[in-house]
Amino acid sequence: MDQHLYKYLVLHNQLCIPQLGSFAIKSSNARYDDGSGFLHAPKPILYFTDESGSTSDKTFFDFLANEMGVDEVTAIKLFHDFSYRFRSDLVEKGSVELKGVGTLTKKEDDKIIFQPAHNLADLLPPVKHGEALPVANIENESVTEEETDTEEKKDKWWIYAIILLILGAVALLYYYS
Repeated sequence: MDQHLYKYLVLHNQLCIPQLGSFAIKSSNARYDDGSGFLHAPKPILYFTDESGSTSDKTFFDFLANEMGVDEVTAIKLFHDFSYRFRSDLVEKGSVELKGVGTLTKKEDDKIIFQPAHNLADLLPPVKHGEALPVANIENESVTEEETDTEEKKDKWWIYAIILLILGAVALLYYYS
């Protein structure tokens, strides 16, 4: 069930689990830090809101039924069973993981704390203004050989055009004679 929920969250930028809360993916804006000179890329941020009254919608159940290869009523039953087990595990163990999304931890004051599974800032490191991006080392010889091969192929296009012209002319002569 976890992989289907994760896929729905990524595709639709939201996921509601009844009697637990909602996950939402929102994008932060790109920003430039004047002090350090770093340009920070826009990145998606995963939020969790603790809403006991949140419910899922028909689009979600249609998606879930399609992904699981079952009818919609069965998908609804399986999801509600999952959400009940997920909520009871959170109450009993105090912490539960939704694979690919993150870990939910329940505090003494019944507040739920969310820790995302991935730190997306690691995937999009900041770039210092005025510096070149790091590029992998490439041997000059292999690049020049590839460029030479490409140039030779480009220079011989007209040979193929002449051959096709001759074949066309022969076909026309054969047809009309």
